[in-house]
This record gives sequence, C-alpha cells and structure tokens, in this order.
Amino acid sequence: MMKRIIIGGLVVLLVIATFLQVREIIRAYTIAYQEEIVPEETRVKSLTGEESLEGIGRVTGENTLVESLYGYRNVVDQETKSVIVVDRNLGVQPKASDAYYEIESGREATEEEAAKFDDLVEELDTQQLFAQVISTHEARYVTNREEPLTFYKVFVRDVDTNEYVFFITEDGIKLDFHRIGFQPLRYF
Repeated sequence: MMKRIIIGGLVVLLVIATFLQVREIIRAYTIAYQEEIVPEETRVKSLTGEESLEGIGRVTGENTLVESLYGYRNVVDQETKSVIVVDRNLGVQPKASDAYYEIESGREATEEEAAKFDDLVEELDTQQLFAQVISTHEARYVTNREEPLTFYKVFVRDVDTNEYVFFITEDGIKLDFHRIGFQPLRYF
C-alpha cells in the first residue's frame, strides 16, 4: 500500500513538472515572437506636425525618460530632412509619453568634436568594435517646452562587419538605432 502511495505521488510530481516546463516553453516562445510594437502613425503625425514620415525601426534610449523608442524619417523629395524619435507605445497605450526628439540633418564632425568622445571610442575598441564620430546634428527635445540639443552620430562596425549608428550627446543621452536603422541614416 505504501509503495502505491509513493509511486502515485511521484507520478503526480512528474505530471506537474512536465506541465510547468511546457508552460515556460510556451511563454518564452510568445515573448520571442511577439509582434514589434509600432506607434500609431497618425498619432505621431499629429504630435510632430510632419506629414511625410517613414518608419525606420526600434530605437533604444539611454539616459532618456523612455527607453523603448521608435524612429521615423521625415522625407522631403526622397531626402531625409530630419529624424523623429517617439515613445514606441505612442497611440498604442494611453499612458505613453508625448515627448519626442527631432534630429536635423548634420554636418561632418570636427576633430575637436570627435575628441570629446575618445573615451567612448576606446571603450568600444576594447569590445572589438570599430567606432567613429562622423557628424554633428542640431536637435530638439519636445515636451511641454522645447529643449535644444546637439547630437553626435557615431558609426560602429563589429567583427562580423555588421554596421549601425547611434546618436549621443555630451550629457550621455543616447539613441541607438541598431542595425535596422543604419541604412536610412548612413548619409544623414
């Protein structure tokens, strides 16, 4: 009788363990293949006042109010006039931030401007990433008021020759466009 109780208990534990494992696999699958959250384009257009927007892709913010961001190009005559970065949940969730960054097209960075980020370039070098400050961009951060900023575009290439860009300020605000956003911003 005792053997049957022990075997029954082990079978129940085995069924519970199997169920928990299957549940974790299903949860991991749904997280990994979850659809990319994209802000409502009409909401972005009404917020920024720009009509000719093209989505670039996700952006990760560091030292920003919101870290999950999304980038758009403001295109005029097939040329990128500016880049707008908004909260990825704008128009999707009611409590999304209305603040956004607008980065104007830039000019080549001088040696003095590039030297401000020598520590960052050296740090990326130790990670076997080639990095170079290539341009300077006037920008503005718009919330209830406008705050002028200067972003520096940094080009990065890894050992597998993947290329991407990010924008950074001297204060450490960083907008990382990953590999998806690189091509549209290559000559911006």
